[in-house]
Amino acid sequence: NSMGAVLMVLPTFLQGIAMFIANLFINMFITSGSGQAAVVMPMFVPLADMVGITRQTVLLAFNFGDGFCNYVLPTSTALMGILSVSNIPYDKWMKFMWKLFLIWMVVGSLLMLGAQIINLGPM
Repeated sequence: NSMGAVLMVLPTFLQGIAMFIANLFINMFITSGSGQAAVVMPMFVPLADMVGITRQTVLLAFNFGDGFCNYVLPTSTALMGILSVSNIPYDKWMKFMWKLFLIWMVVGSLLMLGAQIINLGPM
């Protein structure tokens, strides 16, 4: 309900980016992609229908939010396993990765903006 109220206040072109950022925060607590989909999609799809975002744009927000964050979250078991095997400390990884993560965030936001502007979805 609160997210719906926030999305209704935002301009239409920023609603997709807001869902992308919300999914980033949810990914901090639920790092499993399938588990996150089971929790997030039943909330996001009706919310998107309510505010006028296409379902394909919602799926794009989910994919970006789930995918980009997995390279920086210390709760991601795959990341921590790979760093352990390669003997790279997490702080050294973050010194390298934070700039790339910010670039991905900007590019993802621009792609979400484009999807929202063109009304991505079936004709």
